[in-house]
Amino acid sequence: MIKSLWSLLLLPILALSVGCPTTGDDDDSGAGDDDDAAVPVIVTSTSPAPDDNNFFFAAKPWARFDRAPDSATMMLHDAAGTMVASTDTVDGTLMTLDPGAPLTPSAAYTLDIEWAPCDGCPVSISFMTGPYGNDLDDAEGTLVGATYNIDLAGANFVEPPGVGPILQSQIGDIAILFSMLASSDFTPAAQPGLQIMGALGAVVDPVNGLIEQEACTETLAFTAGVDGEIGTADDTPASWVNPDMELGPTNLDISVQGITATIQDLVITGTFHPDGDDMQGGTFAGSVDTRPLAPELDPEGGEDAVCNLVEETIGIECEPCQDDGSEPFCLSVLATDIVATKVDGLALVGMTCETIIDMFVADATVCADEAAAYDEDTNGVYELCGDYTP
Repeated sequence: MIKSLWSLLLLPILALSVGCPTTGDDDDSGAGDDDDAAVPVIVTSTSPAPDDNNFFFAAKPWARFDRAPDSATMMLHDAAGTMVASTDTVDGTLMTLDPGAPLTPSAAYTLDIEWAPCDGCPVSISFMTGPYGNDLDDAEGTLVGATYNIDLAGANFVEPPGVGPILQSQIGDIAILFSMLASSDFTPAAQPGLQIMGALGAVVDPVNGLIEQEACTETLAFTAGVDGEIGTADDTPASWVNPDMELGPTNLDISVQGITATIQDLVITGTFHPDGDDMQGGTFAGSVDTRPLAPELDPEGGEDAVCNLVEETIGIECEPCQDDGSEPFCLSVLATDIVATKVDGLALVGMTCETIIDMFVADATVCADEAAAYDEDTNGVYELCGDYTP
């Protein structure tokens, strides 16, 4: 199942290539024409919602209209009635307010929205920010050893453009897990001082939120550097500025059943709840080298097969994989608004290529597919594991 992690990068692009029906209004009486200009525009949804008491302090308030307004303004006031300096932007039916800086955690605000043409505006929304942004009293004791699941299915995919909804529909049962190790140092003077292990997992019981680590897949040494070993000179530790984590930029190789792809310049960020229950407001950004994925798309298409399809279907060109502008086979990935929820009762176990093979050698019913993938020539030599001999 987990091999589909890489094919997920291709499915959205393939789906887009079939095209979408066009929409529009070419008469003079329906919505969208000039003759509906006097019909009131309606606010269909807002963030925060009225009386929200847990609005994320670093999020930008927004309002969605049923159609683009002729004009609109949005203002934010704190509990004392003082206007918060901010900039509002209207893009079609979406209006966004940028305060320029995070709001105060656990504080009351009022959002005022006015637009034209309207009936019953302005609208005033009272809300409170949640506790995110407040420090963790004991970050080390709270976070070390805890396992968190990055919810990419619920994230906002900004890049590649247009593939978010399709991608999200495909990744509901895949978990990207991470855990801070005991070797982490949370003191300000030691930053970057976090050591983090990652792993691929599976949602085995969506109703009860039961998640298991993939037993036959190598763990992801997020901060271990090129050699994959934590505690050596090439480590790339993550930073902790209470209550915020920033991992990267780092290059991360993910090997799944013999297919290895690299996420270059990977950066993962987020803000932890004061109780350590979850992380919100996160980002997941990097660049994927598409060459190892090309044979999955077209075995005869060459190493630029994925890039050619992306350019043909959504007009996005691949980027250079190297700083000198060479190897134009990389594709940017950016997801925002990420939530990472604590997985109770799950402690990550370090798994290497060698560990997986040893498990198979000890019991041929365990990790058989994965071990076979490492033995590319089926000659008993595990070439894709450094010619490892168990």
